[in-house]
Amino acid sequence: MIPSQFPRRLLARLRPRSVAGQIALLVVAAIVVAHAVATLVFVVLREPWRPDDHPGVAANRLATVARLLDVAAPAERTILLRHAAQTLPGLRIAPWAGAAATPESSLDVHPVVQRLRDGFGQALAITEFAKETPHGPLRLGIVTPGGATFQASLPDDPLRPPKQGAIIFTFVFLGLTLALLSVWATRALTAPLARLAGAAEAFGTRNDPLPLPQRGPEEVLAVSRALDRMRERVRRLIDDRTQMLAAISHDLRTPITRLRLRAEFIEDDHARTMTLRDLDQMNGLVEAALSFVRDGQGSAGTTALVDLASVVQTVCDGFGDIGADVRVAHSRHVLVRGRPDELQRAITNLVDNAVKYGGAAVLSMEACPRGIAVTVRDPGPGIPEAERDAMLQPFVRGDRARNLNEASGFGLGLSIVLAIVEAHQGRLILDNPPEGGLCARIELPLAVQAPLAPVPGKPALPARAAA
Repeated sequence: MIPSQFPRRLLARLRPRSVAGQIALLVVAAIVVAHAVATLVFVVLREPWRPDDHPGVAANRLATVARLLDVAAPAERTILLRHAAQTLPGLRIAPWAGAAATPESSLDVHPVVQRLRDGFGQALAITEFAKETPHGPLRLGIVTPGGATFQASLPDDPLRPPKQGAIIFTFVFLGLTLALLSVWATRALTAPLARLAGAAEAFGTRNDPLPLPQRGPEEVLAVSRALDRMRERVRRLIDDRTQMLAAISHDLRTPITRLRLRAEFIEDDHARTMTLRDLDQMNGLVEAALSFVRDGQGSAGTTALVDLASVVQTVCDGFGDIGADVRVAHSRHVLVRGRPDELQRAITNLVDNAVKYGGAAVLSMEACPRGIAVTVRDPGPGIPEAERDAMLQPFVRGDRARNLNEASGFGLGLSIVLAIVEAHQGRLILDNPPEGGLCARIELPLAVQAPLAPVPGKPALPARAAA
């Protein structure tokens, strides 16, 4: 084993394998870090171990001694001074007759003397003695309002203000550190779940299936293995159904062709016409089934940048050539990434349904949050809201007819449209507008954000009335 890999493998073994264990470890680690930082701050910013060496603490204690002497009887002051000197040796408290002092210096601005006067709370006469050494302690003679006199020494160091800035910075740093640690650990914990959700979302589309997570908590790995087995079963079922449908549709072409040849020899004109019509409908059903297999469930082809406005206009021109009332109300040149033949077939199916059930179709293109939307409107009866989901299923027809006739299709048009749109990361929406009819809307993501510039000398696909 390589020495550098040993700590990593050791940590991997010690790390809990379940989600609950990892969350508990995260909480405990955050608490430990918080306590460690708080302890470090306490040690760094603590008061000195000898409070007498701190000027502020010494001044407050000397002020307490001065108050006790001020309120004590004159006969008791000598005993109090002796006990104070024994209890606080660092202050060097001693009796003082209140005379033989050196000339008084200005002590009004001295921070230690100010702290002493503030701690005493009353007017206090203070005289400064000459220092024994240049950097020695501050020697003071003190006279209280009650007549008590004594002398003491205080550290002549500057008062250190509380380190509020350091404390605030420490706690802000602690909060940010814990927040970043929690975010990082949470993202690392939920990353396998995000990959699992992405793999599940990609399943069933034409995109290459995303790999399932192989590392992570035990619960995620269990779901990953179950999803992998389910994906294999569903894929086998879809492949079997697709192969069966394609085989049946392909093999039916031969007997239909033979029946068509035999029907030509029927002497009765009415019987021959009806037989040929039924054979045409059977052939149409076979073609629709093959188209559903090819466009709805086929393998992914090569994608390219497609000018969607050109596809819309091509579909409109095709229906206009056969005399259908189809026109483009508004269009714009935009690029989408996809397979042009499939996009054209999806729009063609929507327009064909609009002409079949509404008698006319109006196409328009407009921007939408997803990218670009192609809308096909017709003045037909529409689709009840309760039946819209069912209409997207294969072999479900809007007229509810169980027999094949000239007016009804085979119930595969919208299914093919839905499969093509979802394969292009789009969305199909069916809605009944307030003015009546049906509005079929295809929303597709844009390949580029900027629209194509109009071709010089050509209008940007004006509305074209059908012949």
